[in-house]
Amino acid sequence: MLRSIVHLTAAAVLLGAPALPAEQKGSDHPARVQLDAARQVRQKAFKKSGEEKRSILEASIAEYQIVLEKFGKQKDACAEAAFRIGEIERSLGDAQDAREAFEKVLAFGAEQPTFAARAQLELGHIARRADQTDQAIALYQKLLEQYSAQETQAVAALTWIGKLEDRRGQSDKAREIWLSLADRFPSQPVPAIRAADLAALSALKSDDLQTARQIMQSTQERFSEDNQDQAWWSPAVEEALGKMKAARKLQQLQQDG
Repeated sequence: MLRSIVHLTAAAVLLGAPALPAEQKGSDHPARVQLDAARQVRQKAFKKSGEEKRSILEASIAEYQIVLEKFGKQKDACAEAAFRIGEIERSLGDAQDAREAFEKVLAFGAEQPTFAARAQLELGHIARRADQTDQAIALYQKLLEQYSAQETQAVAALTWIGKLEDRRGQSDKAREIWLSLADRFPSQPVPAIRAADLAALSALKSDDLQTARQIMQSTQERFSEDNQDQAWWSPAVEEALGKMKAARKLQQLQQDG
């Protein structure tokens, strides 16, 4: 941490939160109790701003840090604590400290991979925001390789890989990536529709109306309400189809002749 850590007792006095020394938390789930204490401190930053908000968030970091210092054997709790620290550091604009926290999540090797997948995704985002495209793609790809069962994060990673490839002029590769999402994650139809929309928009940007129409037709057929008997279908699927930007652009082009 680049800043000085606020001591737990001092933070509790400042914020009106009860001090929860590790040895006084009970024997069942002490790390979880500490996580909850940290969460309660963090919530006090809601609707605050400026230095007041920063002080509260720094105090919550100190609370999460206690989990890492006192309960290192409870890997899942430590992974969550490190992830929360990373989230807060990111919100404070401290990219390096956020990166270190997210990397620490991965180092814990927790039994539950949820926070590891989320941390891997955040590492990709940090690299992407720093315009480190190759590194970002590699980090997103690592998520797909190691945490593909965490579908929410895996879908986001695959979508971002497509966006980055498209940004550096690899539009054909980007479209292939986006259109692969439906097959790779068949239980995620809404992100698949959004990815197909990105693919169709990319084709339109290249003035390839035929490809755009083909993408739209196959997407509509695959996810239409005719498939209501499928386990993945829901009203959200129909809503996502209705919000496809490429459909409106194609319609406008047709009207313009």
